[in-house]
Amino acid sequence: MKPWWFQGIYSKTQSVNPDFYNWNKVFVRYCDGGAFTGNAEYVDPATNLHFRGARIFKAVMEDVLAKGLKNAQSALLIGSSAAGYPAMLYCDRFRKLLPNTPRVKCLVDAGYFIHVKDPHQARNFTEMYKAIVNLHGSAKTLPKSCTKKMKPEMCFFPENMQHKIKTPLYIAMSPFDKFQINTTIYNGINTCIEGGNCTATENKLFREFRLEFLNALPKGNNPKLRGAFIDARNHHTQVQGWWSPKNVTTVKNLNLMKAFADWYYDRNYTYVIDERDLPISAMNDIKPCDTKK
Repeated sequence: MKPWWFQGIYSKTQSVNPDFYNWNKVFVRYCDGGAFTGNAEYVDPATNLHFRGARIFKAVMEDVLAKGLKNAQSALLIGSSAAGYPAMLYCDRFRKLLPNTPRVKCLVDAGYFIHVKDPHQARNFTEMYKAIVNLHGSAKTLPKSCTKKMKPEMCFFPENMQHKIKTPLYIAMSPFDKFQINTTIYNGINTCIEGGNCTATENKLFREFRLEFLNALPKGNNPKLRGAFIDARNHHTQVQGWWSPKNVTTVKNLNLMKAFADWYYDRNYTYVIDERDLPISAMNDIKPCDTKK
């Protein structure tokens, strides 16, 4: 396994990461393929693969608590992309592990993948989550408040479970997230955004999806408990590659680094949504996909 480069919010360089540079950081490799929900006794006889991500998470927490996490004055559980879901799933449990830590919060970075109304568009995510549940035995790890109301695979969609999380949670995401729209709208749709040549039909799909995404977010009436930074860039994950003064995402003259740090340190509870209703190329922030209305 290659070494991992600590950058972005994990960087120890003050000029790059002024609010978190001097923190102790632990990066948990996303190694189980099941959002750390697996708890299956089954072992693949051909590969010797185990599907026990929930046990991995528990073991990692026990290890880092013993190494000093239990003495932390501030703690933050972050999940990017597919790891965004376990950051939500384990957010309250993480808080309970640190009863003497004054400030414990969670951050979901580009992991708020929604369930859309169109059955055809919803199929890819739904089938993927169903396969995870069946292979990993995830149902027993998912929130019981959700699984008693709907099928286990539906409990992988954040809008079906986030409202039960009591620990403060921040969501950084774009409605036009590359992975989300590529998986939901259709494979390859990102190409027109980068080329600035999206059709009127594609722009209509973007606008419709954006509205569904915004409706699936927690409401902004309690930003202390549910903060958000929703931009319009066509990218995927921000707390690493897009987390520096040179290229940080900005919405309404507020950049993500400051918005999140202010929220985390209780300086200002931010809930910001970009009003642009079409995707912006991540390669050029002033190039909207709006050439053919």
